[in-house]
Amino acid sequence: MATIQLHSLSDNLVQSRMSAAIEAQPIRREVSLQQIKIIDNGSIEYNGHVVKMSHEAFKDMMSILKVPTAFVDRFKNIVGPEAQQKFINTIKNVMASSGNKTVTLVLNPNKMEIVAVHKTSRNLISNITAVDFISNIINESGLSVADFNINTDNGGIAVNTFSTNMQFNVPGMKDEHFIGGISFTNNPKNGFQISPYINRLVCANGMVTRGFEEQLKLTNLGEKEMSKFMEHLKGLRDNRYQPAGFIDAVSLMSNTNASLAEMYMVENAIRNVSDIKRDELEPWVQVKSTEAAFARIGIDTNTLDTTKTKNAKTGTTVWDLINGLTHFATHDNGYEISNYDRTRLQVVAGQLLTKDPDMGNLVRSPF
Repeated sequence: MATIQLHSLSDNLVQSRMSAAIEAQPIRREVSLQQIKIIDNGSIEYNGHVVKMSHEAFKDMMSILKVPTAFVDRFKNIVGPEAQQKFINTIKNVMASSGNKTVTLVLNPNKMEIVAVHKTSRNLISNITAVDFISNIINESGLSVADFNINTDNGGIAVNTFSTNMQFNVPGMKDEHFIGGISFTNNPKNGFQISPYINRLVCANGMVTRGFEEQLKLTNLGEKEMSKFMEHLKGLRDNRYQPAGFIDAVSLMSNTNASLAEMYMVENAIRNVSDIKRDELEPWVQVKSTEAAFARIGIDTNTLDTTKTKNAKTGTTVWDLINGLTHFATHDNGYEISNYDRTRLQVVAGQLLTKDPDMGNLVRSPF
């Protein structure tokens, strides 16, 4: 088997990224709803100061107020921004007077922008605690750091690690050899999480698998929570960082053709985070040739709705789609893409591996 040597970050680079992660730590402040005035979808007024607010933070705020963002957008289009502002603030004031009086604002100190809004003062773990925790686990478990990325928008961090001693393969499949490890993330929305990290040796493609039972979220550093967390880590190590059900999932996806909807899912995931043009996707996602094949039998794929694309069988397996996505995410292909978005693509690959494949719903028929 011809394999590619996996490369790890140097100790100096890891230390540099850890320092940068601590500097990017978001600021959290619990405030009264009465102190906040929603100005528009991208800003609020707090104590007389106008503060920018990200789209995700605005969605958080609308969720707390129990107002669907789609309704807010339609309302604005119909009655205008001033009426929208008055409507939202009226809802906010009613909620504040009914007992729901505080929210927690999460501020990016570098951009001076609110990046998340929480209903309660959640027990989120700071980047400095997360970095210290990750460092200890890496040293104690003999892990190497594959990548260490920081989300400049919300101060979140993502660290993928592997152990060259933890190799496994998929029986009966050629070139399906893997190295296991752990993916660590910490961000204002989901807190601190660990998930299995898998690297396919034949092409050094990395994947973060969050759909298996081995994913765990740590919400506080209490004795009971820490004991459960360390027991979970030991279980991962004892199983060579191989997620339960991983081999079965790979076997299923390698024998299941992808739907056109799944192909579009991968296409959109790549194009949403990079500057690649649609016509250039073919080496990773065979969208153009697949649409051409459908056109040859008289089907215009542009006319298909989501339900129909889920039932449109392609000539590409789901496993090939996953490998195309992870190859784009893991390698320098000459396109502009941030390191943090590379990790996001690896997460999408893991989601594709653990979902029920669209073509898996087909039933053999005697007719």
